[in-house]
Amino acid sequence: MSSRSDSPPTIQVVVKLYGALPWRFQEYDPEKGILLEFARGARVADLRSRLSLTAQDSGVVALDGRVATPGDRLYDGAQVRIFQMAYGG
Repeated sequence: MSSRSDSPPTIQVVVKLYGALPWRFQEYDPEKGILLEFARGARVADLRSRLSLTAQDSGVVALDGRVATPGDRLYDGAQVRIFQMAYGG
């Protein structure tokens, strides 16, 4: 009998939101951010999708201090910051 679990391995990332983005999430704590769990192999695009954010909503995504692309893989313990685009005139 195998002791291996059939569930896929998961990772956890902490997401912090900036601009008006925090107001979209009722329970958002700016000090702690949001702790999210993903299957291994998840990408920045998956994170945006989970949070229902379009590219316009989340202008810049930083993964541990560097600008990330939608195809960048997330990894366990990553610190993600999402900055809303600023508009004005």
